[in-house]
Amino acid sequence: MSATPSGRFLFLNNTAGALPVFLTNLVHHHFDCIQQYEADRLDWSCYDAIILTIHSDQRHLMELAGHFDAYLKSGGTIFFNGHVVQRFLPELCAFKPLPKRGKLDLMVHREKEHPVFEGIDSAMLSFRKGVSGFYGRGMNPPPEGAEILNSVGPDHWPLDWIATRSTGGRLFMHAGNDFWGFWMIGSPQNLPIVQRLFDWLATSSNINSSESVA
Repeated sequence: MSATPSGRFLFLNNTAGALPVFLTNLVHHHFDCIQQYEADRLDWSCYDAIILTIHSDQRHLMELAGHFDAYLKSGGTIFFNGHVVQRFLPELCAFKPLPKRGKLDLMVHREKEHPVFEGIDSAMLSFRKGVSGFYGRGMNPPPEGAEILNSVGPDHWPLDWIATRSTGGRLFMHAGNDFWGFWMIGSPQNLPIVQRLFDWLATSSNINSSESVA
């Protein structure tokens, strides 16, 4: 079995502080953490994925639409966490919260097996100490043809999905709090799950570093 490629990721921060410390404990991978408002000063072509957190300034992300488009055309991945408010990419629609939020109404369902979620069952995503709703409480409606990985609620609203553009690049959407935060807050033993996410982003990367997207 071949070794996991070393991934390089651009983490766009919009809060005080630096990169979450546990991300520096991941093996193989390198993270460049910068304030979101400095992103347009960089060449993105060397990054396997651009990481957007739930705290992103989405109005400013709209100003970066041309950079996102060029980056996706070069084969890049945008990993978005949170609720879409501004359509900074044409595939996106505004977040819709579940109309009911009882314990069973917030159940998470596996729709398709995927390496990121290998060994993770619905109960692990649905409950924390018997309480539901931490992983996600609604959806960012996906475009037609998106690959639905996990859904939430009795009507199976898409919660985690991947959309691949015909012109190149892909979006990985998680309609909840930051993926790594869900696993790591109070549970440092879950670091291997976060590792698996970034291993997959690196292994499946199609970024073409010969094409500038600055």
